Amino acid sequence: MDQIDLKILDFLQQNARISFSELGRAINMTQPAVSERVRKLEEKGIIDSYRTIVSPEKLGKTVTAFILVQTNDCGKLTAFGSQSQDVVEMHQLSGQFNFMLKVQTHSMQSLNTFLSLCSQYGFTSTMTVLSSPLAFKGITSELD
Repeated sequence: MDQIDLKILDFLQQNARISFSELGRAINMTQPAVSERVRKLEEKGIIDSYRTIVSPEKLGKTVTAFILVQTNDCGKLTAFGSQSQDVVEMHQLSGQFNFMLKVQTHSMQSLNTFLSLCSQYGFTSTMTVLSSPLAFKGITSELD
């Protein structure tokens, strides 16, 4: 990887739908050269996937919370989280809590219902999001 690859990654993380022609103009390369570099980044697994980020608020999911869970049954909690429409991320952790779930739901009432169900799997600690001044920041890397 070189500085050009890093520039390509920066642009794609901000807008994965940017055309190779437009990307080429932005970094002073031809469209075929950009296309080849992106293909190589994909083959190496550096570019893992492309996604559409949906606004939860536009879908009526106005409450976001992070829920820490201390459980003795990781398998059951993982199955529960995987099946829930409100869980958008789930991370296994070290330390006092085994898991952190990111939940996006319609209301405080629906969050409370979710917490009642989740508490069947262990002790929970919940933090609700008040605002997100930095909701997404792309991964960058410096070359040594």
